[in-house]
Amino acid sequence: MSKNILKNIIVILPLFFAGISAQDQVDAIEAARQAKAAAEKAAADAEAATGAAIEAAAAKAAKEAREKIKQDKLDEEARKVAEKKAAEEAELDAAAAAAAEEAKRKMAEELGLEYEAPSNSEAVSEEDSIEGVSEEEEEEEEEVSAEEVVVREQLGYNIGLTGSSGLINGEFITNTPVGFSLVITTPIGFKLGKSALDFSVSVLAGSYSGESSDGNFDPITVGLGGNLELFNMLFYEGHVGLIGAGPGGRGFAGVSLEKILNNIKLPINVLVGAEGFLSTKPSDKREEASYWGGIGLRIDYSF
Repeated sequence: MSKNILKNIIVILPLFFAGISAQDQVDAIEAARQAKAAAEKAAADAEAATGAAIEAAAAKAAKEAREKIKQDKLDEEARKVAEKKAAEEAELDAAAAAAAEEAKRKMAEELGLEYEAPSNSEAVSEEDSIEGVSEEEEEEEEEVSAEEVVVREQLGYNIGLTGSSGLINGEFITNTPVGFSLVITTPIGFKLGKSALDFSVSVLAGSYSGESSDGNFDPITVGLGGNLELFNMLFYEGHVGLIGAGPGGRGFAGVSLEKILNNIKLPINVLVGAEGFLSTKPSDKREEASYWGGIGLRIDYSF
């Protein structure tokens, strides 16, 4: 019996150890299988994470590109708007400058002054620098230009020499006097209403030589008066003061050639008309009033 037990033990032990060994091999295979499954899952997860990262990066790049294109478009539109506005401002400035120059020209013409238009180089320089000039500086320049015109108005004197040849005279005068008058026209004056009639204050001094029933007749003339000019063409000039030996008056009316002479850039003006004198006391020997008159020609120079 003991032999049978021993025999059974000898048979069973190897089987037991073989079972244990087989179980260990099964556990190792299972573990390897599970490890492989885990590795495959990790790889899949890694691949999925990589794909998600690539998609996110692509979406971010696409969004940034879209925003950049949109911003570039907005910047381009803003640039076009700014350029259009700058062009409109430049056009308005150019129109305002042209209007200012035209106003200065008209004012100078009305005042009988010389007007010098800006040269092309000055116009180009002003156009090139207009973008860097502020509105305040432009207003100051316009004020300075206006002041220049006013100064020229305040200093605008005319000196004229009138010569006349007598045609008619009163009974006292036997040989119509011939001579000249010096007339200084001042800038003191005004425009009458909205018309083209201008009035300026002037002074007169002259000397004439002729003959009368009492002998030689050499009257002097001194007077204060004014000039009326219509459309820079028709004029009348009147003075009251000393004519001969007593109070009297002098008148000169005719046509001014100012427009014609301005067109040919001459610094003078020529006036042609009739000149007449009336004296309440032509000489110390004569108490009765008398007169004389004739054709007058005057040359004016402005300064």
